[in-house]
Amino acid sequence: MKTKTFDCVEMKHRGAEQLKEKIERLTVQQELTFWAERSNELKQRQSSAKAHREPPRDMPLKAPA
Repeated sequence: MKTKTFDCVEMKHRGAEQLKEKIERLTVQQELTFWAERSNELKQRQSSAKAHREPPRDMPLKAPA
């Protein structure tokens, strides 16, 4: 029998607890600013990842002219 070395649910709970600790003392305006900044960071990471992603092998790089 395998010994479990990684627990996804436990990791999710730890992350949620850390987030709760970060935002529990913020005012409503500070929390809105926090989430706006985090959303912008995520959009930038997604754009960067998309720009560096290789196209699927079965998809042509450019459409025929």
